[in-house]
Amino acid sequence: MTDAWLVNKLDPDIIFRAALYKERAEAVIDGIRCEVDVICPNNVIAYLATKALADAPPEIKAAGATLLSHAYHCGLRHKDEAVYRRAREVFNGVERLHYEPRHADEARRLMASELRRCVICRIDAFTLFERFIKCVEVSGDGYLFIIRRDGGAIHVFADSPADAPDKINERLMAHYRVATDPDLETFEALTKIHAKIFC
Repeated sequence: MTDAWLVNKLDPDIIFRAALYKERAEAVIDGIRCEVDVICPNNVIAYLATKALADAPPEIKAAGATLLSHAYHCGLRHKDEAVYRRAREVFNGVERLHYEPRHADEARRLMASELRRCVICRIDAFTLFERFIKCVEVSGDGYLFIIRRDGGAIHVFADSPADAPDKINERLMAHYRVATDPDLETFEALTKIHAKIFC
């Protein structure tokens, strides 16, 4: 994972509850207000949460098994036999093991660390342009969106503003783990406001 991912700065409990319990969450990360969104299917979430506990001590595994069981009853349903098989391997023999609240806390932390890959930060179009779009260079061929990046910039070319959001999201996802869901009218208006012949 890259250090630039904003979701790396999310509280582990927010990630845990969003991924496993499907709770809606909003957060402010580096001054950016975002809605936490889960992008992985349930079987991948269950697999990653199980994987996170594979090398944990037995008490933490026991706590994790309880947490996953509870999550399953709260909506983390799937029918992937390979995931169930992996869970049986990881949690074998810990079903009746006593654990303490600190073990459950550690299980949540371990699972959240692995599940960061399943969450993204959704922002609005205004935040996109305020925090990420440095400049929009316009020419007869189309639009060049210059996205801020630590130590440089990311260039995204689009034939028209309507083509740009998906291309921009692809680059933002890879570098920042951020995506925007702008309404096209607002996105096009902001593109025109930021447009220059030369950046």
